[in-house]
Amino acid sequence: MAFELLNPTIRSFLADQDIHEPTGPQAEAIPHILEGENLLLVAPTGIGKTEAAMLPVFHLLMQTPGKGIKCIYITPLRALNRDMLRRLEEYGGALGIKVAVRHGDTSQGERTRQSRSPPDVLITTPETLQIMFTGKRLREHLSRVQFVVVDEIHELADDERGAQLSVGLERLVGLAGEFQRIGLSATVGTMDEIAASLGGVGRDVTMVRHDVSKDMDITIQSPRATDDDRALSGELQGDPELIACMRRAKELIDAHRSTLFFVNTRDTAEALALRYHLWDQGGDVGVHHGSLSKDVRMEMEDRFKAEDLKALICTSSLELGIDIGATDFAIQYNSPRRVARLIQRMGRAGHHVGGRTEGAIIASNADEIAEGMVIARRALAGEVEPLRVRPAPLTVLANQLVAMARSGPVLLDDAYATVHRSHPFRELERPDFDAVVSTLESIHLLFVDGDRYRRSRRGMQYFFDNISMIPDERTFMVRDLSTRKVVGTLDESFVASFAEPYATFITRGRTWRILEVKEDELLVEQVNEIGSIPSWVGEDIPVPCSVAQEVGRLRRTGDMTGYTADADSMSKLEDYLQEQRSEGPMPSDRLITIEIGKRLVIIHSCSGSRVNMTLSKLLSVLLTARLGESVGVTTDPYRIILELPRDLGAGIIVDTLRSIDPGSLGALIHLVMRNSSHLRWRFVYVAKKFGVIDRDADYRAINMRKLFDIYEGTPVCDEALAKVMWEDLAMEDTAHLLRDVRDGRVSLEVTRVTTIGRAGLSHSKELIQPQRANRSILMALKHRLEGEVSHLTCLSCRNQWRMRVADAPPKAVCPRCGGRMVATLPTYDRDKVSLLDRRKPTAEELKDIGRLSRNANLVREYGPRAIMTLAGRGIGPDTAARILSGYHDDEEDLLRDILAAEIQYAKTKRFWD
Repeated sequence: MAFELLNPTIRSFLADQDIHEPTGPQAEAIPHILEGENLLLVAPTGIGKTEAAMLPVFHLLMQTPGKGIKCIYITPLRALNRDMLRRLEEYGGALGIKVAVRHGDTSQGERTRQSRSPPDVLITTPETLQIMFTGKRLREHLSRVQFVVVDEIHELADDERGAQLSVGLERLVGLAGEFQRIGLSATVGTMDEIAASLGGVGRDVTMVRHDVSKDMDITIQSPRATDDDRALSGELQGDPELIACMRRAKELIDAHRSTLFFVNTRDTAEALALRYHLWDQGGDVGVHHGSLSKDVRMEMEDRFKAEDLKALICTSSLELGIDIGATDFAIQYNSPRRVARLIQRMGRAGHHVGGRTEGAIIASNADEIAEGMVIARRALAGEVEPLRVRPAPLTVLANQLVAMARSGPVLLDDAYATVHRSHPFRELERPDFDAVVSTLESIHLLFVDGDRYRRSRRGMQYFFDNISMIPDERTFMVRDLSTRKVVGTLDESFVASFAEPYATFITRGRTWRILEVKEDELLVEQVNEIGSIPSWVGEDIPVPCSVAQEVGRLRRTGDMTGYTADADSMSKLEDYLQEQRSEGPMPSDRLITIEIGKRLVIIHSCSGSRVNMTLSKLLSVLLTARLGESVGVTTDPYRIILELPRDLGAGIIVDTLRSIDPGSLGALIHLVMRNSSHLRWRFVYVAKKFGVIDRDADYRAINMRKLFDIYEGTPVCDEALAKVMWEDLAMEDTAHLLRDVRDGRVSLEVTRVTTIGRAGLSHSKELIQPQRANRSILMALKHRLEGEVSHLTCLSCRNQWRMRVADAPPKAVCPRCGGRMVATLPTYDRDKVSLLDRRKPTAEELKDIGRLSRNANLVREYGPRAIMTLAGRGIGPDTAARILSGYHDDEEDLLRDILAAEIQYAKTKRFWD
C-alpha cells in the first residue's frame, strides 16, 4: 500500500487525522513521486490531489538536510495560496518542516524574514516566482530547489501565464539544476499537452489519470413562468422567464444546506444578486467574483463557510479548490459553455473524498436547454474538449527577455536556449527571437552589446509594471463613502462610459450611486433600486464547435435518448423544435439555413462561437465591399446575424458564402483582420506587454492608429494578429466547414425568418443585451447631429464663430489668427472661453479649462468626427475621447457609440431630475 512507503512519522500523523487508506489518485501517484519521476496527476476536484503530491515530497524532504527553499508549491490564485498554507502547515508542524507563503499580499516584514531564514516549502504564484529571480539572497535560496509542484495547472497551461511559468521553470533550472516536477490538474481532454508544458523539452513526465470520477448527478431544469413570476417581473425588472429561473434556484437553495450558484460573467452575478436582495431584503444569498475587493470576497467566503449564507452566486472565482466549507449542491445558471467548466463547477459540491456531486443547470430558454443537455451528457461520458497550448507568444518572450536581464548581462545564445527548452517556445526560430530583441532595443528596454544584452533603466520599470501576463485594464476602486471601505473595482472602459455623478450601478449585489469621480476611485453611497450593470474585460466564454455540432445533431434527429433533463425542459425544447419544423427547415449539423428578413439576414450555423465569429468577419467585409455600405454583424454559437443597409436577394448571400475558398482562408482572414478595429484593440494589449505603451497610459492621449502604422510589420503587430487568430477565431474548423459546404456534406437552404431565427433576435446568452440600433435610427441621429449649431472657439485669440455640424471643415483653423487649438462648444457653454483669462481660477474653473483643452485636442486630431461627437447630448470631452479612440471602421459604428452615450446620459439625468 502507498502509505506504507512513507516515513513512520507521516503515517502516524495520518492515523491521528483518521486517515488510514489512500484514495485512488494517492495510491497511484505516491510510488512514482518517491521514485523521483516527473508526474502529472489528473483527477476530479476534492479527491486528495494535494496530499498525493505532498506526502511523498514531505517524505523526501525529511531525508534532505540543509537550509534553503527545497520545494516550491505554485497555485494560480492568492486565495488558493492561503488555503494551501493552512493545510500544509498542519503537516509541516508535525513533521518539523517549515512552510510559508509569499505573494503580492505578503507583508514586507514577512518577506524579510523569509529572505533571512527561508522555509523548506514555499507556496507562491507564478508572478511572485518571477520577482524572486531578482533578489540576490532569494536566488541563492532558489538554487537549492529540488521539487516544484504546480497546482491547478490546467488553469495556466493554455494561456500566457502558463507560457511565462514554463520559461520561468527553465530559468529555475539554470539556478538549481534539474528538479522534480509535479503537476496537479482537474479533468482535461488532452493530458499530453499539459504534461509537455510541465516537463519542457526532452524530459519524461509520467501521467496518472484517475478515471473513476465522483458520482455525478446533474439535471437540466427550465421552469415555466407562473402568474406569480409575471407579477414579480415588473418589480424586479426582469422578464418572467428570468424570474422563474430565480424562483427555481431559490427552491433548490432552500432544499439544501449550502449551494454554490455559478454564472458565466460578473455582470450576471451582480444582476442576479441584486434582484435576490430586492426580492428578500434579509436574504441569505451572497455574491463573489474577482472584481470585488479582497475584504468583501473573504467576508463572503467566511459567511458561507459559517452557513450565515445559504448560497453564494459566483463566477470562476470559486471554481478552483478554495476551501468554502461543506457545499452539498451546485447550480449553474444557463449553459456553462464548456464541458471542463461544468465538471470543475459541479465538483465543488460534495468537495471531499468520496463525496457525491449533485447539481443542476437552470436554463432560461430552449437554446440554453439544448446546450446544457449536450454539455451534461459529454461531462458524464468524460468527453472533455482538448486543451491547446499556443506556440511562441511573443509578449511572453519580450517579458522574459527583460526579466532575465534583471540579475545582470545575459548572453543572447543562453537566453535563446533557455526559452527554447520550454514547451510553448520549442519551435521558436532564431530570426523571430532576434526580431523581438531588436524591437526591445529600439524602445530602450534593453541594450545589446555584441553577443549579450543588459538591462536599461526603463526596462527595470517595465519589469515591475508587467510581472503579470493576465490581460488587464486600468481599474477604479469603488469606495463606500459612509464606511470608507473599498467594495470592489470597475474597469476604466465602464467608468469612462457611464461614471458620471449621480449615475447608479450594481456591485456586491447592491446598487450604488456615484457621488464623486476621483482620479483612481469612485465615492459612492448605497441606494435601493436597480442600476446599470458594469462590464468587465475577459467575460465571454466561447462554445466549442464540437458542442454546437452536437446541438445541431440533436435538432436534426430529435432523439433525446441519453440526455438528462426534467419534464419542463424536455417539453420546452420539443415545443421549440416542433414549432420550427412547422415554419421551415431545421438548421442542424448538416444544414445551414439562411433566413431573409427586412434588411436582415440570419445565417444558422451550428458551428460554435469562434467559427461563426470567423465567418462573420469574412462575410461582413465581403458584403461591405460588394454593397459599398457597412454591414452590421452579431454572432452566437448557432447564428450569424447580418444587418444590411438595404434589402438583398438571397442569391447574393449564398454566392458570397460559397465564394470563400477554404484553401485561401488564411490569407483572406489575415487581410480582413489587418484592417479591423478588433485587431487594433488587441494591439493595445500587446503594445503594453511589449513596453511600447506604458501600462497606465491614458488611451485618450495616444493616437493608436498612428502607433499601429508605426509598428506595422514588427513583432508587435505580428503578435497582435497571431493573438486574434488563436484566441478569437477558428481557422481549421472554419476551413473544414467551408469544405463541407463546397463538397455537399453540409447543405445551404434559403427561407424566411423562423422560430429559431426570432429566438436569436429576442434573447441573449446572459441577462440583457441592448439591441443593435438599426440603420434608420442611426440616420435619424446623424441628421439631428448635423443640424446642431456649434460655436467654434479659438483658444489662442478667443475668436468665436458659428457653424452647423454638417458644414465642419476637415481641419478647424481660426480665420483670425490661424490657430489650430479650436474647441467646439454648444451655445450654453460658449462663455466658458473667458475662463482662460482668469488670473486665479477656482478648482472647478480649472477643471473647465482642462475640458476646453481636451476638447480642442480632439477637434485637432479627429476633425469633423469630433465636432459631431461633441454635439451629442451630455457628451463631454472625456466621453468623446473614449468614443473616438474606438477606431471605427465606418460612420455607423461611431453613431452607435454616440447613441449609447446619449442613452446613458438620459438615464442619469432622468434619475437626478
